[in-house]
Amino acid sequence: MSINYSTVITDLRAILGTDAVTDDPVRRFAWSTDASYFRIVPEVVVHAETLTQAKQTLEVARQHQAPVTFRAAGTSLSGQAIGEGILLILGHDGFRDIKISEDSQKISLGSAVIGADANMALKPLNKKIGPDPATLASAMVGGIVSNNASGMCCGTAQNSYQTIDSAKLLFADGTELDTGCPQSRAAFASSHKALLDELTELAALTRGNEVLANRIRKKYSIKNTTGYSINSLVDFTDPFDLINHLIVGAEGTLAFVEEVTYHTVDEAKFKASAMAVFFNMEDAARAIPPIKSDSVAAAELLDWASIKSVTGKKGMPDWLSELPEGAAILLIESRANDEETLARYTKDVIAKLAHIETERPISFSNDPEVYGKYWAMRSGLFPIIGGERPKGTSVIIEDVAFELEHLANAASDLTALFHKHGYPEGVIYGHALAGNFHFIITPTFASQGDIDRFHAFMQDVAEMVIDKYDGSMKAEHGTGRAVAPFVEMEWGADAYTLMKRIKQIFDPQGLLNPGVILNDDANVHVKNIKPCPVVDDFVDKCIECGFCEKTCPTSALNFTPRQRIATLREIARLEQSGDKQAAEEMRAAAKYDVVDTCAACQLCTIACPVDNSMGNLVRKLRTPYITTTEQKVLDFQAKHFGAVNQVISTGFNVLNIIHKVTGDSVTDGLMKVGRMVSKEVPYWNPDFAKGANLPTPSPASPDKETIVYFPACGGRTFGPTPLDPDNRTLPDVVVTLLERAGYNVVTPDNTRHLCCGQMWESKGDFKNADAKRDELIDALSSLSDNGKVPVVVDALSCTYRTLTGNPKVEITDLVEFMHDKILPKLTLTKKVNIALHFGCSARKMKLEPKMQALADACSAGVKLPEGIECCGYAGEKGLYKPEINASALRNIKKLIPVDIKEGYYANRMCEVGLSHHSGISYRHLAYLLEECSR
Repeated sequence: MSINYSTVITDLRAILGTDAVTDDPVRRFAWSTDASYFRIVPEVVVHAETLTQAKQTLEVARQHQAPVTFRAAGTSLSGQAIGEGILLILGHDGFRDIKISEDSQKISLGSAVIGADANMALKPLNKKIGPDPATLASAMVGGIVSNNASGMCCGTAQNSYQTIDSAKLLFADGTELDTGCPQSRAAFASSHKALLDELTELAALTRGNEVLANRIRKKYSIKNTTGYSINSLVDFTDPFDLINHLIVGAEGTLAFVEEVTYHTVDEAKFKASAMAVFFNMEDAARAIPPIKSDSVAAAELLDWASIKSVTGKKGMPDWLSELPEGAAILLIESRANDEETLARYTKDVIAKLAHIETERPISFSNDPEVYGKYWAMRSGLFPIIGGERPKGTSVIIEDVAFELEHLANAASDLTALFHKHGYPEGVIYGHALAGNFHFIITPTFASQGDIDRFHAFMQDVAEMVIDKYDGSMKAEHGTGRAVAPFVEMEWGADAYTLMKRIKQIFDPQGLLNPGVILNDDANVHVKNIKPCPVVDDFVDKCIECGFCEKTCPTSALNFTPRQRIATLREIARLEQSGDKQAAEEMRAAAKYDVVDTCAACQLCTIACPVDNSMGNLVRKLRTPYITTTEQKVLDFQAKHFGAVNQVISTGFNVLNIIHKVTGDSVTDGLMKVGRMVSKEVPYWNPDFAKGANLPTPSPASPDKETIVYFPACGGRTFGPTPLDPDNRTLPDVVVTLLERAGYNVVTPDNTRHLCCGQMWESKGDFKNADAKRDELIDALSSLSDNGKVPVVVDALSCTYRTLTGNPKVEITDLVEFMHDKILPKLTLTKKVNIALHFGCSARKMKLEPKMQALADACSAGVKLPEGIECCGYAGEKGLYKPEINASALRNIKKLIPVDIKEGYYANRMCEVGLSHHSGISYRHLAYLLEECSR
């Protein structure tokens, strides 16, 4: 049946509105990627914030027989979060409820709750959710349960299948079911008796087939996410228990998951780790069965190739280079709720391994700094291999599982396959207790020959895993498209028939994520492979994992770094294929989403496992868009910045007077007219700041230490907002505080003229940006007598930018100076509750602990609004692209308790935006410390 997607899109917009539905070619392409090696461009993308919107989307899909793919965070690795037709993505604010039971034994989570956020809510109760995938900081619960994702510690005992209590589901026919609600179950039993009867019958038939039932039990004695969770058919008889557990690992092919309730598990209070180094893989594998007990929470195995890949890298132990060829490492962690039990566990492990010769004695450490380095080796594998791969190559992480007695031989066979098929870079590591190996290869998919080689490799892997060892082709990453062709090969015809019947029972029209898990195409795993063309050194290492998306301030506005990079790669592919016209058309269409609205905050770099820098690339991409006239304006501003800065500050004061006299509408109208004349005229709002002034320090005293203070552009340009309780400008407050702490304060004579250069850098004018930064460094060096006098800067972003110029004198941010030097000298009176913001510059400079300490010293209650990362003001960009700031801070007002009236940060431009969208005054922490030390 042919689907008229124009009609589908029209119907979706009529019901959901235009903001929730897009068929824009650039945005559809940007959402065509997940963390897998596939790319499938949807016909239309829907962002659903509510169950009603998801239900309405399914209604339209049924009317037109259009396929629907559900997507949470898109961190899955097997191609299950992309699809043709309608791509329904969990919205940016909905499905995020967290409810913990009174006894803390259960937690109910909306499908868009990030796993790490669930654990953060449970942390004060010494609880956590069972599943612990490596993507926990980014993956959403909907994806975690739909993939039955697990990790280093949960094994097969604490994954979603074992810890799910109930779920709220939406079926393909539009019916809702809450398996934890008796009334909902009763209604469903009445309306869907046939479905429940079929499931009950299917389970009975499976249990009655002794050969099949035993095979199912054997297959799930190790990790297995190949196909549907048919172990539920032998584990349960109640049809609602069957539904609960069939949904786990179903990858969105059976129902939409609105909410999941988990049984929580204990979070151990005490931990210790050991690094056991064996002479060969065989000995390391032999060590696993005897330690599989309560004494060991996790055991990670690293083969020789893994060890070689991290040897000599930053943070890795020096002695790795001394290990004999063929060595293997077993990282072992024990956990307990008391020190005595932990000591008993570690002694038990050492005793159980005493019969195996090791390269060095096994000893446990409970010092986080020590064992943190052990686990850094394990966590460093992926970013190191991904970051050092040749340009234009992809990164593929597959995971397989074997019974423990086969681990050593399977590792040897897998290594042989790497070399047979031309992937000598392949490494093996994994969750040894669960018999789970991950392996990484970095193939090129530039030609059909490359794809054929990968096809042959995967075929050999399947024959080795399935035919030789009867293992799992997918242990914890989900089937997706990557191993869909091997499901029947692994399970056999009887079990595969069961799976097909399950799909038919739940989704008879085949609308939900078709082609995932069950697929008749034997080559689907080598189709729709995304290319990886070279774009720029700043982002060529990108593996499109999606880890950046949680912190990106424009994720709800339009794109994240992953989408921007995917778009840039397609433009590069078009250019490299010779289709220059298509490349130019796409570049023009994507400019707003890719270039204009990126905040360039670089929080993505902090989150990125391979250190991409979308922010630096975007600044670079802006350079060609600077017109001759605009360059002349930028040159003039740089040359005469003192006058320009004074005019801007004075202009804000004049604007403030106009607003007082004429009101909101007239002032706004004047600014709109101004923007028609020049795009340098900012957007205006009633919370706009007045102008600011330079400070006037007191005369120097010979018995006091002198400090050089540089008031950055933000604080000396933007004064108080109408929300601020204090009419003093930041420079005045800083001087008062420094003098109270016993310092003589000196500021540059030409302060108005000096700048770190960020306003030019953000526009892509690197020449002026670097010249202004160097000019500032020279001025501060001279004034400080080449560093003999301390230098302090009062804006985090300015300090950060200045430090990138590698000044020969020590330059300290005011936050750090207040914490280290001023705070110990003052007597404080605490204020009531306040809000605190950790912005991108604070995070890049790792000053959050010192900011928190300052706030705690001055207030009895400090609130950090959850999920507010970068404010999106992006220097002066908030003046000209206010939608970025508005989107990034769309939830801040409801996140701040009503009794909190003041907020604090350490960057004036950010504070202006925070004030406007929160409805309370945000100012520099210097105001707080000055007030509390009076």
